[in-house]
Amino acid sequence: MKGGAIKEFVGTLRAIVDEAKIRVGPDGLHTRAVDPANVAMYDVSLTAGAFESYSATDGVLGVNLERFEEVLKLAKKDDLVQLSFDTTTFKLIIHIDGVEFTMALIDPDSIRKEPEIPEMDLPISFTLEEGQISRGVKAADMISDHIRFRCDETEATVYIEAEGDTDDVSLELAESDLVALTAAEGQALYSLDYVKDISKQFPKGTEITLTFGGDFPMMLEYEFSDGECDVLAMLAPRIQSD
Repeated sequence: MKGGAIKEFVGTLRAIVDEAKIRVGPDGLHTRAVDPANVAMYDVSLTAGAFESYSATDGVLGVNLERFEEVLKLAKKDDLVQLSFDTTTFKLIIHIDGVEFTMALIDPDSIRKEPEIPEMDLPISFTLEEGQISRGVKAADMISDHIRFRCDETEATVYIEAEGDTDDVSLELAESDLVALTAAEGQALYSLDYVKDISKQFPKGTEITLTFGGDFPMMLEYEFSDGECDVLAMLAPRIQSD
């Protein structure tokens, strides 16, 4: 596959973990991982259609993502990256523009068990351009370690807010500023560091769907590689005390 796509796949996971189980099958790759603090989770599927050519049977690879990301720096966006698994040595063989790199894998059983995705009834959902959420995150980062997402059902408006010791900031997004909105009354506070790490991986110009409820986890969903890669990120809230 092209270097840009596989780098995006690995970079997305690297936002929260250094190693992951990648489940390989005839239809593509799938991985689910949670960070060590149990605050953020990713569920990422990369279909066979994202590849120039693809052939695989069922298996699980334990991958050191930090090392994999370093190797992929050899690839430019449009360079073809070929991946194959040597069943004799149990190593991943990576071909990039004439360079062959053989990478040792990790025992999948030594990697944290993949989490279950909880069933939740989250009443608020809105879709916006990547640039808008990036503006809100950048503004919040000037004054606070936390970021609040709030919805006013009556005004059909979403607010991205932060409060510091002396300063406050608020980005107002009316329904006309959004691609889609399902409004309900509610707000939730999240760690800004995690929101920053996740939002840094958003592809430029992509539409991001955020779903949340009062003091509930937030779901962030988007696609890349022409819709061949689906990303779901889940972020636990910071419960506010009265």
